[in-house]
Amino acid sequence: MKTLTAAVVACLLALSFTAQAGNSSTRYPIVMVGGATSFDTFDLGLFEIDYWYGITNALRRDGADVYVTNLSGLQSNEVRGDELITDVQAILTLTGAEKVNLIAHSQGALASRYVAAVMPGQVASVTTVAGMNRGTHISPWSRQVVEDLGVTSGSAAEQLLEIFIGLIFTFGWEGGSASGTDGDYNSPTRQWQSFLALEAATNPANVEVFNQQYPAGLPSQNCMEINGGLRGDVAESDNTVVNGVRYYSIGARSNADFTTFWEIFDPVYWAITGVLDNVVVPRFDNQYQWDGLVPQCGHKLGDFVGNYYMSHFDAIGHFAGITPSFVRSLYTTQANRLKNAGL
Repeated sequence: MKTLTAAVVACLLALSFTAQAGNSSTRYPIVMVGGATSFDTFDLGLFEIDYWYGITNALRRDGADVYVTNLSGLQSNEVRGDELITDVQAILTLTGAEKVNLIAHSQGALASRYVAAVMPGQVASVTTVAGMNRGTHISPWSRQVVEDLGVTSGSAAEQLLEIFIGLIFTFGWEGGSASGTDGDYNSPTRQWQSFLALEAATNPANVEVFNQQYPAGLPSQNCMEINGGLRGDVAESDNTVVNGVRYYSIGARSNADFTTFWEIFDPVYWAITGVLDNVVVPRFDNQYQWDGLVPQCGHKLGDFVGNYYMSHFDAIGHFAGITPSFVRSLYTTQANRLKNAGL
């Protein structure tokens, strides 16, 4: 009897483990889309570091079929979107799948939305995490800083700066992106990098033009028009499914405070965001809501899962995993959500 009981318990445990291990096994492959200056795996010589630090491994352990793209680090949303189309088509050919689930961070949200608009029949869902769906105030601020230093738009100094930064990111940063963990797939080498293209692509005014062309999933309220992007309390979108593509979003709370008492980078975040809160944009009731880089109001897209107490960079597991412990579970939970939705 004891042997039979032990066998039953063992079977139940095995079944439980099997079910748990497959919670992220979505119908369609998951394609990770990074933001500006992103990479798949970066070779630092003595060791390598992933952009999605610990996240893709957690998804794979939980049963997901995951691929990581490596788009141009400094480029326009449309250029990055066209690069992502190339990646998606290659992944579909490799896997034999009909569609993919896109999970995007920061500027990657714009490239993913572009792809979903251009080829909706091959995209099952778009999930944005700390998405830059309304741009960032840092772009016009950085432009002003550069011009205050005498580097005016169209000047020879600006062109020299463009070439210098382009060389670093085209041959240094991009060259440092090692082979990823995607088996037979890795993104092809991308084109010349341009900080001017990135600056324009993430400027809130230009992002609004982009949004008018590709509005799927966005809330009807534009917080940039309501309160200049200073607060995140706008209505959620009622456009959760457009042209067969299901939209989701996960937000990050303001990074003006500590996320974990032991995170050694939080004092740095605290100092930087404290300065930027006063320099980049005026304070609004002393509560400018952002994640340390992107206005919190720009996070909302489609079915808004919620705001979580993490910074813009915590959202991808950095620095080197010194982040809140729940971050990885946000992705495995989202994959399970996609699975339950038949995606």
